[in-house]
Amino acid sequence: MRHILIVGRNGVGKSTLIRALTDRIPAPVYGVITKKEAPYPDGSCPVYIHTYGAQRRYDEENRIGLCREGSSRAFPEAFDRFAHTLRFPSDGVIVLDELGFLESSAHAFTGAILRLLDDAPVVIAAVRDKQTPFLDAVRSHPRADIYRIDPENRNELRETLIHRLPALLPELFSGS
Repeated sequence: MRHILIVGRNGVGKSTLIRALTDRIPAPVYGVITKKEAPYPDGSCPVYIHTYGAQRRYDEENRIGLCREGSSRAFPEAFDRFAHTLRFPSDGVIVLDELGFLESSAHAFTGAILRLLDDAPVVIAAVRDKQTPFLDAVRSHPRADIYRIDPENRNELRETLIHRLPALLPELFSGS
C-alpha cells in the first residue's frame, strides 16, 4: 500500500482533510497529533504532541515547542519521548498530524517516523511545506503519494480523496 501525504502551508486545511479521511476508514487509527495552542501572555504559542484519539495532555512532558511570529523554539526531548509510541499495528492506519520543522533535531522521533514510512502498511500524514532534510526525506519516500493542498483546491481535493479512498487503501476496505 501507499502512504498519503497531505502537503501544504500552515492553516490551509491539512488536519481537517485528514479528519475527513479517517472518519471514513473502517479500521482503527493510531499515531500522533501536534497542535499549536492559544498564546501565553508573552505572545508565544505553545505546541503540544498527543497520542491520536487519546485524551490530550497539556503539560511539560507533551510540550514540544514554542512559536512566536518569525521564530520558534523546539524541545526535541519531548518529541523523543514519543518515539517509542510510533509502532505500526497490523489492524489499522497511522496518522501523523503534523510533521514540521520543530522535530528536526529530535533524532529518535524522526528516525521512528522514517522507519514507519518504510515498514507500516498505511500512513496518512500532514506535512508542512518547508524545506528541511527531515521533511525532504519524508516527501521523497518511495511509498509516499503527495497531495498538495491550498485554499483553492482543498474542497475538491477532499472530495477526490474521499471518493478514491477505497482504491487508495484497498486492504482496509476489503471487509467493509
